Amino acid sequence: MSFWSTKETTELRPLKYLARFNPEVLPEDTNPDFKFNYIDIGGVTLEDGVRHEEAMRFESAPSRARKPVRAGDVIVSTVRTYLKAVARIDETHDGAVVSTGFAVLRPNADVDAGYLYRLCQANAFVADVEARSTGVSYPAINPSTLAAIKVPFSDLTTQKAIAAFLDRETARIDKLIAKKERQVELLHKRARQAVAELVTGATVEGMATVETGLDHIPRIPAHWSLLRAGHLFHEVAEPNTDDLPVLSVSIHTGISDRQLDDEERDRKVNLIEDRSSYKCVRPGYLAYNMMRAWQGAVGVSTVDGAVSPAYVVAKPTRDLHSLYYQFLLRTPPFIEQMRQGSKGITDFRLRLYWEQFRLIMLPVPPLEEQRRIAAEAERELAHADEVAAKIVRSVALLREHRAALITAAVAGQIDIRENLPAAIPTSDRDRFRLVVGAEIIHQHRSNPKFGRVKLQKELYLAETHAGISELDGNYLREAAGPLDRVLVEETERALEAEGFYRKHQPGGAGTLVTYTPLSKAGQHADNLKALLGPRADTLRSLINLLRDLDKEAVEAVTTLYAVWNDALIDGHQPDDVTIINGVLAEWHVEKGKKFKTDDLSRWLDWMKRQDLTPRGQGTKTTTGRLFV
Repeated sequence: MSFWSTKETTELRPLKYLARFNPEVLPEDTNPDFKFNYIDIGGVTLEDGVRHEEAMRFESAPSRARKPVRAGDVIVSTVRTYLKAVARIDETHDGAVVSTGFAVLRPNADVDAGYLYRLCQANAFVADVEARSTGVSYPAINPSTLAAIKVPFSDLTTQKAIAAFLDRETARIDKLIAKKERQVELLHKRARQAVAELVTGATVEGMATVETGLDHIPRIPAHWSLLRAGHLFHEVAEPNTDDLPVLSVSIHTGISDRQLDDEERDRKVNLIEDRSSYKCVRPGYLAYNMMRAWQGAVGVSTVDGAVSPAYVVAKPTRDLHSLYYQFLLRTPPFIEQMRQGSKGITDFRLRLYWEQFRLIMLPVPPLEEQRRIAAEAERELAHADEVAAKIVRSVALLREHRAALITAAVAGQIDIRENLPAAIPTSDRDRFRLVVGAEIIHQHRSNPKFGRVKLQKELYLAETHAGISELDGNYLREAAGPLDRVLVEETERALEAEGFYRKHQPGGAGTLVTYTPLSKAGQHADNLKALLGPRADTLRSLINLLRDLDKEAVEAVTTLYAVWNDALIDGHQPDDVTIINGVLAEWHVEKGKKFKTDDLSRWLDWMKRQDLTPRGQGTKTTTGRLFV
């Protein structure tokens, strides 16, 4: 049975005729203490790419299972196939080693790596893999079975056209998805902020306030009081009865009002068969998970139920509205109070016992005000959830469209020739990319420090620093800095088609790229001036400033710039420590291996001296597919 729906003229071939499977293994005598870059299957999916783990010892797997990968390879998960994990290896991970959970596909000479990558992402291929997988908890497919799956095969020119089309179209879809996901994130962030202001009494203008002397809540309305948690609640340990539903506390939604189903029970490692040690909770009782209180796992029950012995249950000692305190305790300042009161060496060992929780100082509004605040907080969060749900549904539809587009294109159901851009750019975006790319390469002619990485970074800075927004990039947080692979590849194709420059890479994928001048090299100046106006001079100054920087230096500078610029776009004014930490800890795992704090501090100072500082303009970078 085939899951493919193709044109009658499209040939189906077994995958093994398109690529070699697991073409390399490490030698048996490899030193087991040698450290290597290790790519693991992790918890990633088709769109996430692969997880790049820390170096590991070779002895963790037999030598025949140690599979090095090269730029241009495609890796496909053969275990836990429900993850649908597939990724294309680029220069960043050339020479890395994949785990035993992957098959490595190295495309033959008549197969384009980008086309092979998209084949393995297609719905029909994924369905075939799932149908042939065996096992319940960890379904897997034998590599020989994987190799026998039939897939569409086209000539090399068509393959490249399909890959280029899909790179361009999926990048646009991914950019839209990223914007929508950012909307959801901001919706919830604003709702949480509104709730935090409500429960701390910061929303009523002109209300008299008093100082508390406390860092976590420095001022409260004058008619409120302050009491320790132990004066508002006392710990209870009412024995459980077998007929009560088992509940849990979520760090997102508080206490559930339904019993866990069988599948959820299996996932709860602390849910034991003997429920005699479980604790009873009643409506209005406060409960928190001792091990996750520092993450906000606290809530108020609305039903009778039972919770794990790992929970602390507290009953109100006076007439109060418990739901108000659920919202209060889930705000960042009070979560931090619970973290500070927790005992343990590391986060995953922290425990918040009642003796510490009872000492936390809590505001006490009048009872009717507690009820009003809680009701308003519920409305704020419910509205955010309602709007976010609509956006999430639209994202799901976009993902479905993305997957269907990939499947249709590789199956020959879309006439790619009608969808490819003309050789001569007609849109403003394409014209700007052509002339800006030509200017960058022309100004760096005969510069031994110039190559493709520098072109990529200067295109990014041309958009964000020189203000050439017409480039319309979609920059990912990749290992070498902000990267729009489609922008660079389309620019290179246009430069060659228009007779300016041809990309030259004699060593193959992952090696040095140079640009060979063609008949019209240098003849772009008039178009550049007409399109950019005074920005042409800004661009030339930027290129000249970066002329003597080598690849590593320009990567450091551009990544620092991007982190700083992203923060400004979000409305923040980051200090040097925040910017540097953003590069080392929040960009890509490679950054921490490549740069030190002192290196980045030195380049940040250089940027300030050269006035190469961002203004929060241009597009924000998004998480790359090789970063988790």
